[in-house]
Amino acid sequence: MRALFLDFDGVLHRAGNGLEDTGPMLVWLPLLADALSAYPDVLVVVHSTWRYQYSSDEIRKLLAGCLGGQPIAIAPRGPRWEAIRWFLQMNPAVASYRILDDEPDEFGHPAPDELLVCESALGLTTPGVLSALMRWLACSGGVEPV
Repeated sequence: MRALFLDFDGVLHRAGNGLEDTGPMLVWLPLLADALSAYPDVLVVVHSTWRYQYSSDEIRKLLAGCLGGQPIAIAPRGPRWEAIRWFLQMNPAVASYRILDDEPDEFGHPAPDELLVCESALGLTTPGVLSALMRWLACSGGVEPV
């Protein structure tokens, strides 16, 4: 099984600094939906801080409109990298994964090779991010050198 760990702010829409308007929410979700459309086996695991504000059902419902039948899970509460590692430990069937996030400092130093870093203002439109995601998705079984 493959898993894509997903942050929202700074990935699916522009992240602000709390003082400025971030603009429309989830504006880049259709880009992710297009990328995943041929890969219904990829589990989307939300590790966004939105998991503190919304229930698992609310998040699934929010994403289902665009992601259709894509399987969706929610990472446990806790620091991002810790929550992802815990999820991976509890789900040993995940053989390959990628992480979409705009905060590399949340993942320690060095950051994991599986991390695809988005610029907070560009999200999924950050140069190279979607192409790296597509290369991983296209690999048989998702195993590709990072």
